[in-house]
Amino acid sequence: MSHPPDRNTNEKCCQKEDECIVNNCGTPVVGETVGALIGIAANTITRLPLTTVIFKTPGIKIPQDGGITVQEDGEYFISFNGSFTLPAAPATTPIITFSVFTPNFSGTALTASTTATTGIATLAELVCLRAGDTVYVTVRSSTILASATGILVVAKVED
Repeated sequence: MSHPPDRNTNEKCCQKEDECIVNNCGTPVVGETVGALIGIAANTITRLPLTTVIFKTPGIKIPQDGGITVQEDGEYFISFNGSFTLPAAPATTPIITFSVFTPNFSGTALTASTTATTGIATLAELVCLRAGDTVYVTVRSSTILASATGILVVAKVED
């Protein structure tokens, strides 16, 4: 199991004692959201508004500023796919970073160095989350972005 760096690695990720009461034993906990931004300034960190619900089961909430909040402790599979568009072909290779937080920094969805006007970024991992934790994504670019979009999926992994 994965543990965030600020948690004790000897601690169990998931406490199962009352899971059946909370989750009705076997009910899947899955959320999928999408969102887009237009006109992002250079060198600013901007949270993607992943607020459009594609799929959501009980045990998942969607905060107003974007992302997915889990309502149960457990190990979760997180998948993020993002894309960006530049207003024009850049003179130098830009650095575009999509960062995934769970609730601490979790990982970077890497983008290939390119001088093209579009690109993609992906990240997938297993993480331990606690009830109330929100998974969200930010984007930062060394140049102006015409747009940035993303799809975030959070799914609880059964033992």
